[in-house]
Amino acid sequence: MSFSFINKISLYLSFILIISCQDTVSFIGKDENINIENTNLEFETEEFFDFSFFEDPTNNIIDIYTYQLSTFNFLNNDQSKLKINNYESKYSINTPINSIYFEDHIFSINKKGELLKFDTDTGKLIERNNIQLDLVTKVPVSFSLYKNDFIVALKTGEVARINKLGQVIWLFKNNDFLNTPIKIYNDNLIVLYSDKIIFLSPSNGDIVYEKIFKSGNILQSSGGKIANYYNIIFFILSNSEFKAIDTFLFEEHNLNFDKFEINTSLNNLKDQIHVYNNFIVYVDDGNIIHTYDMNLERFVLRNFRINNSSHVIILNNALISKNENFLYFYNIKNGNLFTKININKVLNKKSSIINALVINKRLHIFTDKGMIIIFDKNLNIQKTINLKIKNINQVYSYQNKIFVNTEKGITYIY
Repeated sequence: MSFSFINKISLYLSFILIISCQDTVSFIGKDENINIENTNLEFETEEFFDFSFFEDPTNNIIDIYTYQLSTFNFLNNDQSKLKINNYESKYSINTPINSIYFEDHIFSINKKGELLKFDTDTGKLIERNNIQLDLVTKVPVSFSLYKNDFIVALKTGEVARINKLGQVIWLFKNNDFLNTPIKIYNDNLIVLYSDKIIFLSPSNGDIVYEKIFKSGNILQSSGGKIANYYNIIFFILSNSEFKAIDTFLFEEHNLNFDKFEINTSLNNLKDQIHVYNNFIVYVDDGNIIHTYDMNLERFVLRNFRINNSSHVIILNNALISKNENFLYFYNIKNGNLFTKININKVLNKKSSIINALVINKRLHIFTDKGMIIIFDKNLNIQKTINLKIKNINQVYSYQNKIFVNTEKGITYIY
């Protein structure tokens, strides 16, 4: 038998073996942990979904990342709400502009970069102030409260501290476009540009720290992502670089976690970073989970793939995934299911999950179609509520309020 013929037979048998394995194994890495496709999912038997509420304790500091307790009871039939037209236009940016209660009024900023002031009882616009910047366009990226002033970041790269009349206290100029909302952390303003991170002093706008991360990856219009663990800031830049900075030492923090290879697609809008206790989770492209234990300094879950998911969100120790027929609650530590719920008669098949909040010790899941599913401690559906609000693109909780933003630039406040 010729050597050439043997090679052909070996190649053919190898091809058959590869094909037969593809239906069962999704990834075999160098770690001892081997993860399988979720067609072979196991249900969690040792842990429960964590209903704890981890409140941000800072006072007079509010940004889009703030998560504070609200006592609003959606189980009450009286679902009174306030409506304000805070953006005054349809959104053309990825993250909606939030609204903030300050000195007995509601403040926000519209598409033109005007500071708006609303009545807290009626939602009526009572004052409009032009932010005094010599710019042709002032499209905002984020709006935050810092002590008695506001921090405004613009798409053109400028960051400004203004008072409640729109008067500029200081201005930081940068020539790079800005798509990521600013995070206020440890009395610093964290600004993510396309290929660099900058820490600004909120007192005077001076640069405290700056680091450039060059990359050959395509720049993403969706902006970056930020999460924190004690003094460590984890972030994804618009060029898809995933890094960590120690905010005490102001130097790059090295973990094995930031050395894994992510799927750099043309749009990283579906990528997420989440921190829960000593675990950091990276959701790559909306369907691949990597979980790293920072105490043990190793992966506990790697390249775990979720199939047929239209949208995922993470709350505490669970990743919640939705497809047309089911909600899946995955344990972020091992990929096991806390529960799997048939939603055929509950949600529109084409609806997307916008956010999940713990309110009054119950889990509330909000969708873009205006539906809320309320779960009890055992993750049983207690009630579904139709808010009768369409095209929701953001839900957040602080100042004992629930804010619901829509694509048309309207905000409803409960």
